[in-house]
Amino acid sequence: MTSGLIAGTESDGIDRRTLLKTVGGSALAVALAGCTELLEGEDDPLADADVPDEPIESGLQTFTEGAPAVLGVQARYGAETAVRRINENDGIAGREMNLDVVEEGGAYLVNYQQFVDEGKDVTFGPISSSGHAEMVPEIEEQEVINVSTDGTVTTLYEEDFPDVTYSFRFQNHDVMEAIAAVNQAVEVLGADEIDTYAGINPGYAFGQDEMELFSQGIEQLTGAEQVHSGFPDLGTNDMSTHITEINSEAPDVLFSSCWGGDATLLLEQGHANGMFDSIELLVGPVLYGSANDMTEDLVDGSIYSGSRNFYWGEPSTDRWSPAADLVDEVQSEYGVVPTAHFMSGYGAVTAWATAAEKAVRLLGRWPEQDELATILENHGFFTPAGYHTIGADHQGYSNAHFGELTWSNEHDAAALADVNVFSAESVSPPPGESSTDWIGSW
Repeated sequence: MTSGLIAGTESDGIDRRTLLKTVGGSALAVALAGCTELLEGEDDPLADADVPDEPIESGLQTFTEGAPAVLGVQARYGAETAVRRINENDGIAGREMNLDVVEEGGAYLVNYQQFVDEGKDVTFGPISSSGHAEMVPEIEEQEVINVSTDGTVTTLYEEDFPDVTYSFRFQNHDVMEAIAAVNQAVEVLGADEIDTYAGINPGYAFGQDEMELFSQGIEQLTGAEQVHSGFPDLGTNDMSTHITEINSEAPDVLFSSCWGGDATLLLEQGHANGMFDSIELLVGPVLYGSANDMTEDLVDGSIYSGSRNFYWGEPSTDRWSPAADLVDEVQSEYGVVPTAHFMSGYGAVTAWATAAEKAVRLLGRWPEQDELATILENHGFFTPAGYHTIGADHQGYSNAHFGELTWSNEHDAAALADVNVFSAESVSPPPGESSTDWIGSW
């Protein structure tokens, strides 16, 4: 996008009609992309569509309490912001949207079934990978579309459920951030300087998946040897045993997919126990998800973090006004800096909303669940994070971000510097090829 597109002006030879075509042809798509100047004076192609009068009912399950809430509440804020923007811009094909939010905890199936019983038109979430995997068979049986905010384990759609209809995922999956971490480590240290690596990752499907993928990638590119791999329980209050092992082995690279309260705990106890004097580099794909819980002293050291498919400073906010506007709105509304997990909630709602309005334009009426599921496959749309697609495999694809963890005095929060942006094609396998086969082919 150029500056003319972003602002919705006619500068640089780009008019508002081009802007609308770029984001899917509707004022709603423009609004959710973060571009506020809409096309006026045109006939509304939705005016004669057969659309129900009642609001759209939706439900989100996410973590709202405990250590995981560091990410889960961001997803809630993102979903709420998208719904607010939808309703401020005349709804989806004229229908307003309501959003109910519940604590996901361990009640993934109970929550989804409750939403279905309440007549929800669509459901969103969860954060948890194991919870997402548990839900998929029920989603397919109930035939009510769920767009997961996260639940990013790579094998979900590659191996476990390769042929689904109603289950979708907005956020980039594990292979994309694990391989982005590999590339970042190699860029910072150089392939010839990485002889050993280790991992401290949460002890469930997500952490195990990420460590396996990182190991395959770093060994393929550098030939490095793994010297430690620890899997503390999610929500642990002590990582000292693993940190002691890291200090003993002194690996060149430490990889950690710890998130939420676990991420801040790793940094706190790592600093307290001299871990950053023992390693050359820490790479963590989701450390920045805990940005609002970090203090300035925690970002000291050679620490690089991913930010999944959204980092508010890339492209720079003076060149990409939707991201800058979103940061201002979120800080004003919620008092936090938006992270990639904010975009998980925002993007999941936006994916479904823009697909639903596209379906109404095509059909001249409100779509059935199976029709909307078909539209969601290979659906492309914009958010303030840029452009996204939902593939034929029901997986979301966007750019991946990685940068050095630092501190922003402007926002009084953790930030990323020297951000690398990896295209989806560079960190994920081509359609039909498994991640392990793809990495093995390098």
